[in-house]
Amino acid sequence: MIEALEIQDIRERVAPITIERYHRMIDLGIFDEWKVELLNGVLVEKMSKSELHLFLVELLVELLRSHCQGTDFWVRKEDPITIENSEPEPDISVVKGNARLFRHQKPTTARLVIEVAVSSLGLDRAKAADYAKAGVPEYWIVRPEEGLTEVYCEPGPSGYTRTTETPGETTLESSALPGFRFNLAEALKEEES
Repeated sequence: MIEALEIQDIRERVAPITIERYHRMIDLGIFDEWKVELLNGVLVEKMSKSELHLFLVELLVELLRSHCQGTDFWVRKEDPITIENSEPEPDISVVKGNARLFRHQKPTTARLVIEVAVSSLGLDRAKAADYAKAGVPEYWIVRPEEGLTEVYCEPGPSGYTRTTETPGETTLESSALPGFRFNLAEALKEEES
């Protein structure tokens, strides 16, 4: 079936799914056993996660929750953000407000979004345009196997205007969450027994 998408005539006629239709499908339970996210009107199957991915996401969530404690920010793990015709589920998002504020609707932006890319780099880079459109001031793609983090800043209608790669041994400080620091090399150090 996927080979059909290589045929231009078929690719041009793929029927996009709107946010409203996607939400109706969720309400009907269509995705109960199929893990997908909506990206630019297309359903994309979510990838399984490696131990390294799970470890880094948990560590970052723990660090962010500690940093945001007592503030007006809520740290979310693998929860959707509604952006025009997409509803990505980033590994981590930090949104202004708390759970009660989003009881009846999903956030439409975030202060900081982080993806851990072990086997999903192309997809995570493709999401940058959506996060920029949503006005997310800072987007990180943590690449543990390469030992670096891509940082996207200054969102605009056609994407982020500033992108940098920070080596893992450098302590990265968030411009969107002042005072939040992360050092990838430190995080990846093996514990001494």
